[in-house]
Amino acid sequence: MRIWQDIFAVKIADMHLTEPWTLQEDDTLQVHVLKPGWKEFVQPRALGRFQCSQCFRQWSSARVHILFHMCRQHQGQGMVWMRAFRQACRQCPNPRLEKPMFSQETVERLLHNLVLKILKYFYHMPVQTSDLMEVVVDALVVGPHDSARCEGCQLGVCSKSQLAPASNVCQPLTDADKARTHRTPKHKGMRPCATQTHHSSPCDNSFPWKCCCCIGSSLLCVLAVLLFVLLYFIMN
Repeated sequence: MRIWQDIFAVKIADMHLTEPWTLQEDDTLQVHVLKPGWKEFVQPRALGRFQCSQCFRQWSSARVHILFHMCRQHQGQGMVWMRAFRQACRQCPNPRLEKPMFSQETVERLLHNLVLKILKYFYHMPVQTSDLMEVVVDALVVGPHDSARCEGCQLGVCSKSQLAPASNVCQPLTDADKARTHRTPKHKGMRPCATQTHHSSPCDNSFPWKCCCCIGSSLLCVLAVLLFVLLYFIMN
């Protein structure tokens, strides 16, 4: 938490805020449950890394949500409480909820967005959505989100539009997966190919014997015509 507080202090200073602001952690924060005068900011889909405290297994998830509650008090002091939602290990029978770990770049982007929200809510600064920094995922992650073991999903914070089976957890890509990913071109603005509805041609590549039949029949017809013409001239 000390790293978060140090970076937060730097971000506050960079925005030329002279009033003191404090950042603390609170694992009891609830979404949309606010005291009068408090504001809320939820940063979705940050990349977090986890380690099980029982089996020491490690995994990554690109859908870690961070909840912030903030208030500017009457004395001119500001207070921010934050909660990063946890995840549980899928291999342990009775897993504990583990806190996510973030890279320094991710922490800086998260706190940059937090300070912009403070400027907007309490200092009436014009802040647009485009001013917020994208929390870049700095590692490739594959697999559906494990909602059954995600604290944010259980509390209704994460999006419920893509619920996944409990047996799946976001995992780093293997070398083979990365190779396949780099070999696959991405074409922007192109629609997926539609299912073909036309009838198969007699010379469909999947049926080469039909092509042979077509060619053979055509040759026989030509020979029959030639033979008929030759016999006609001989008889006359």
